[in-house]
Amino acid sequence: MRGRASLASVGVVAVLSLSACTVEAGASDDVIRTGELEKQVDRSLTEKVGESPKKVDCPDPLRAKKGAHTRCTLSTHDGLRFGVTVTAGRTGDDGRAHVDIEVDQEPQ
Repeated sequence: MRGRASLASVGVVAVLSLSACTVEAGASDDVIRTGELEKQVDRSLTEKVGESPKKVDCPDPLRAKKGAHTRCTLSTHDGLRFGVTVTAGRTGDDGRAHVDIEVDQEPQ
């Protein structure tokens, strides 16, 4: 079982470095709140690797403005932690922001 989790950890780096998703920005303050960021990183990882991380922690919200970024931490079930950069891309007229999720190449 430990070998499987380690392979998933490697897959995090290989797959999510090119991942993008769309999230709803707050209508009044144009930010993506921490809870929504955490859900999106978790959801993207689960879709790409087939296994949900143990925990995703995004301590700061993300401004829904192209080029804005924030850092999160992804914890795997086998005890590894990876830094994650979430960067805002374009925001559509519907208030939805496109974000890129990039996982650090090396665990913390």
